[in-house]
Amino acid sequence: MIMLTQHYHTGGKDMIKMAQLEYIRKLYFMEGLSIREISRRTGIHRDTIAKYISLEEPQPPKYRLTKEREHPVLGPYIPMIKQILEEDKNRHRKQRHTGTKIYERLKAEGFTGGYNTVMDYLRKECRKQKEAFLPLEFELGTYAEVDWIEAYFFLKGKETKAYIFVMKLRGSGGFYARAYPFEKQEAFFDGHIKCFEFMNGVPYKIAYDNLKTAVKKVLKGSNREEQEQFIALRTHYLYDSTFCNLSKGNEKGGVENAGKEVVKKFFVPYPEVDSFEELNEYLHNECVKLLKNNPKWEAEKAALRPLPAIRFDGARYKEAKVNSYSMVQFETNRYSVPTRYVGEKVTVKATADEVKILVKGAPIASHPRIYGRYEEHIELDHYLELLLQKSRALDNTRVYKAQTLAPIYEQYRSGLKLRSSNGNREFVRILMLHRDYPPGKITEAIEIAMAYNVYSYDGVLNILGQLLVTNHPKMDPVSRDKLRGIPEVVVSPPDISKYRVLMSGGE
Repeated sequence: MIMLTQHYHTGGKDMIKMAQLEYIRKLYFMEGLSIREISRRTGIHRDTIAKYISLEEPQPPKYRLTKEREHPVLGPYIPMIKQILEEDKNRHRKQRHTGTKIYERLKAEGFTGGYNTVMDYLRKECRKQKEAFLPLEFELGTYAEVDWIEAYFFLKGKETKAYIFVMKLRGSGGFYARAYPFEKQEAFFDGHIKCFEFMNGVPYKIAYDNLKTAVKKVLKGSNREEQEQFIALRTHYLYDSTFCNLSKGNEKGGVENAGKEVVKKFFVPYPEVDSFEELNEYLHNECVKLLKNNPKWEAEKAALRPLPAIRFDGARYKEAKVNSYSMVQFETNRYSVPTRYVGEKVTVKATADEVKILVKGAPIASHPRIYGRYEEHIELDHYLELLLQKSRALDNTRVYKAQTLAPIYEQYRSGLKLRSSNGNREFVRILMLHRDYPPGKITEAIEIAMAYNVYSYDGVLNILGQLLVTNHPKMDPVSRDKLRGIPEVVVSPPDISKYRVLMSGGE
């Protein structure tokens, strides 16, 4: 058995155990005890208690592991055996462990006992009678269960696997579900945050399977070595947690039934969406519809603990360096940043659906998170200053080719190139207008310019100014030459009711 000691560091001289921190916060926030009374009960100085209570977001604890005296020969290896048997349930029958293979794996881990000792234990496990279960009843707001399920849907016409985070309140049976492309810790935390905010409260206790995002190692009995960030999540929201015993999935049968209900009601037939965002909007609406018919739902929400004042930061942080192509790598994918940051050290902040690039804590770029591998997400705006200097490269750089500009933009660029040796440079200056003007208005100005054979940055800028100032007045047509260099131009526009926007699907 491994004894776990968790210490909470504040940067000062005093240091307390994470368990003490959790106990102190619960005495103060949940039981309403005074600092003086908490000090009397714990023996910790009042100033120290006040400092820990004032923390908005406790940081993950540090761990110090020490080994306890060894138990009988097989005892320390039983959790490993149970883990193997549990994992085998999800494997093809011909690829499951035999008794001999389990014995060999135990020997590789240091087991010194005999083959028969292992086989006797395995035979005993296989002979276990079916268990009888007691019907349970839970007070409203006191108990919830969390689990992951898998389901398939059509993403832009392609069959895609989704990992569904489900939280179920056992008092009312109400649940909420969120879909993710993976089961990483960022998604695990985001699922909790979204569920708590949907329920507008926090259950007093939540039951889990032995998820890797929460549990580092299963110890003897009910003991677990937990992930540091998971402890921080639980401490932030002030709830208790419990974990199922190995091979005891029935201990959270409520949420497993909720998972089956999610698949049956929400994924048959396959939903057809264009993004995970759209899928989650669909799941949200379906959950709301289902809960309208649950008479206990509102009462259970009212019985939950209130949400803390600030949201838990469930992001993953990583240090990185901007390469010569103004890209930052996170996992196997790359994300662009403005070219002025080439060579600088940055911080990557990754959530379940977003990647932000930070310099000294301030964001310099934001991207939707890439779910594939070895892909790039490029923002054309990050490269416009460089393209202004190297405009001839516009035809060949993937920085421009990767964009989904509306067809009218490429048509206008072709016209600029025919009329001027600096056509690409003029076009880049037009793209820069999107930093200060609505995309739809710029598209409208380009359409008017094309209608009157006006091909220049100054012409587009003047027309744009007139559109914004006069709110679509009737204007008399003028010649292309007259438009050049004239600060105020009056132009009569054509029918522009069907103009395109800059980005496909934009406004």
